[in-house]
Amino acid sequence: MCSSCFDGFKKLLGDSGGESSPPLKLPVNPGKVPVFVMLQLDWISDDGQSLRYKDQLKSQLEKAKMAGIKGVMADVWWGVCEPQPGVYKFGATVELCQLLKSLGLQLQAVMSFHQCGGNVGDSVSFPLPAWCLSKAKESGLLYTSKSGVVSEDCLSLSADRRAIFPTAAGGLRTALQCYQDYIVAFVKAVGSHMGTTICELQVGMGPCGELRYPSYLMAHGWNWPGVGIVMAYDPGMLSMLKAETGMSEPPVGLPEDQNAMPDAIAIFKAAAEDSDTNTTGFRSGNGKVFLEWYSKVLLRHGQEVLDQAVLALKACSGSYPATALCFSVKVSGLHWHVMHPSRATEACAGYNCCTSDAADAYLAIAKMLSQAKRAAGRPVLFNFTCMEMTNNSNGGVPHSLSAPEDLIAQVRRACVATNVALAGENALEFDLATGSWAFDQIEKQIRSFSPGHDAMHGITLLRLGDAFVRPQSLLELAKFVTKI
Repeated sequence: MCSSCFDGFKKLLGDSGGESSPPLKLPVNPGKVPVFVMLQLDWISDDGQSLRYKDQLKSQLEKAKMAGIKGVMADVWWGVCEPQPGVYKFGATVELCQLLKSLGLQLQAVMSFHQCGGNVGDSVSFPLPAWCLSKAKESGLLYTSKSGVVSEDCLSLSADRRAIFPTAAGGLRTALQCYQDYIVAFVKAVGSHMGTTICELQVGMGPCGELRYPSYLMAHGWNWPGVGIVMAYDPGMLSMLKAETGMSEPPVGLPEDQNAMPDAIAIFKAAAEDSDTNTTGFRSGNGKVFLEWYSKVLLRHGQEVLDQAVLALKACSGSYPATALCFSVKVSGLHWHVMHPSRATEACAGYNCCTSDAADAYLAIAKMLSQAKRAAGRPVLFNFTCMEMTNNSNGGVPHSLSAPEDLIAQVRRACVATNVALAGENALEFDLATGSWAFDQIEKQIRSFSPGHDAMHGITLLRLGDAFVRPQSLLELAKFVTKI
């Protein structure tokens, strides 16, 4: 290896040749890859009109900015901000934008069409709007398990085209129309902050805002690394299934215990060593037909909700340069059982990577986002979780067959192939002051050194609070920001 190549290789490995860097001092400027931080779930008042802890938030933001963050991410809860049909309360968001603008920070605004409560990290409860939830219950448009467990995390995708939800004028509209109306009202309420303070509009797609089914239900006893359950037994989904496949219900052999392992489930059981993989339940018969349909309609839902966001932005009078405002979609990093041939956890959530050699849910999602990008005339980010996790960070549970690094690599390849920008989040909160392991892993995944499409667009960290802005936490955060 020539000396110049060797020197470049040493730099890639972080070898500075024995030279010590001067002590880092705050403040630092944002790095090449922007770093955002999520606000607390209850940043917004119960009536949606003001910041809950404004003075405390301002102090935290001032400190976090010194460590080089670019801005914050905030959930704009549907259940808070549309308390009555067509009546919108975005005063808190406007106040947040004003505060961020005064500090020179930006906002990733999440259109949170899901409830807060009952999921990992949920410390407060904001249900879906009562006027919406009651109609969905009456019409069987909430995701339901075979045993009758009903999820109130979000509306079933079967509600997308059902005109049962009231308007302010007393008419009826579909769920898709509700989503579009909400985004239009939001854009109008924040006014000139769009494309300036607000740099990203993340469009909620399902539970936790993610494009997936609510397949693992903590409030109903799910524990990691259970594969979860199929949530397609509500009347709305059954009607769609019948119309599109001829099946009256999902096939026998799908999981009924959300804490089961793949090989205990008939459809997900791996083939014996001397058997053909194509004879398994997930690659043959009604199992294959159902799983492909289950994934296909989820993808279609994502496309149609994104379409509403694009139409909403176009319906507003403002002009927002593509370089100043993007859309994003959050996809869940379901990393357990990735090394099982059925990839059962992902399949239950609607991510089909198992019914054939060509099945790749993440490539299908990336293609959908690429199509949406062209229709919108602006970037649509593929926002993926579990960026801090390694293949051996399985908590001493080898039967989890967890492989987050392999999963992220699959997602990255899908984004590169479709020219879709990849962004990310850490899955679980960590202590910044002692979290060098997490920062090192996230830095590895960001690939900021690369001039290609494999470098990440941005990273959002969980979660702003007093511990996040302690002096040692800020120093570690600043080190990370300046590295990327």
